[in-house]
Amino acid sequence: MNGSFDPLCLINTYGAFGTVEEIREELIIEAIGEDYTGTWKEYEFKVKPGNVKRIPRFISPYHYRLDWVMWIASLSGNVERNPWMYNFLKKLLLQDPDVVALLEKDPFYGEEKPKYIRVTKYRYRYGNN
Repeated sequence: MNGSFDPLCLINTYGAFGTVEEIREELIIEAIGEDYTGTWKEYEFKVKPGNVKRIPRFISPYHYRLDWVMWIASLSGNVERNPWMYNFLKKLLLQDPDVVALLEKDPFYGEEKPKYIRVTKYRYRYGNN
């Protein structure tokens, strides 16, 4: 995989994972306002898979750390094994501008702050088309 970067004359093309699997589990974060019977809104990350209708992003040679640690968190089992996520979720609920700026899209921009938040694990399967 890293050999594909050789024409770019980059330094330190180290990668911990030499392949990407066809099936991948992802954590999806959604929130909702006061009325928890309404529609949950998804927080979209810059490159992490989420909305299946969005075209996958080409990100090399850059590294989006938050998107990456979200994927690592999904591999580790559950949120409890990733204590940093509690603070991240709290800051999303508080609409912390520095944290929200790390995302592609804030579904609550210009609206009332969310009151409830949830994390759901989804299994994505990548195909050839």
